[in-house]
Amino acid sequence: MPNWLRKTLVVLITVFTLGTVTPPPHLLAESDERTPTETTSAVNQANLESFDFEQIIDDEPEVDLFQKPWQEVAATYEETDELKEAFVAYSVYQATEQTKEKFGDRIEAKRGEEFRTVILPKIEETISQLSAHLEEEMLRNLTITERPTPGKSEKIFHIKNEHTNQDVFRLHVRREHPPGQGYWFSFHYHVSEDNFESHHELGSIYWDKNTPPNWMS
Repeated sequence: MPNWLRKTLVVLITVFTLGTVTPPPHLLAESDERTPTETTSAVNQANLESFDFEQIIDDEPEVDLFQKPWQEVAATYEETDELKEAFVAYSVYQATEQTKEKFGDRIEAKRGEEFRTVILPKIEETISQLSAHLEEEMLRNLTITERPTPGKSEKIFHIKNEHTNQDVFRLHVRREHPPGQGYWFSFHYHVSEDNFESHHELGSIYWDKNTPPNWMS
């Protein structure tokens, strides 16, 4: 994995989870000469809440790739393994940013950290499994939709094959209200293999007994 990508994954996992999720040891060990324990300790001692992520992006020139369409990013890679790793990192970034947009200010302030702690690692694992089974040509021709849907609709983002204009993966969140249990946000995904019929659960986050605001409000 390129060094810039290792460092980016460490930054994404640590900053977006406010240090509550420790990056995998192999990322820490390979991105720094210090031991994983020393590296994690040093990062966690920082005032993560005051991190300026835009400044982190400025300090890592390659990271601006995450803000470009995936096909532009894919064109910078020749090795298939590096391409797949980059797609996972790119998808994690998109999941983080687009879920923040989906949440809106009120939900993000109350449940954003829990999403990044509980759900985001599962999204990363799922996308990694997806990319591992995709042929290189198809992987290079994927695109990720750029805007979640507002109101009460479920869509966070979809991944589709640009050549066929067909979805291959759909990341959704729905509001659930089990009797007497308050409101929950249930994160799940759908895949093209079963015609998007099954809900593949990623996990749920409790909101409150009161009705949550609409998405993106």
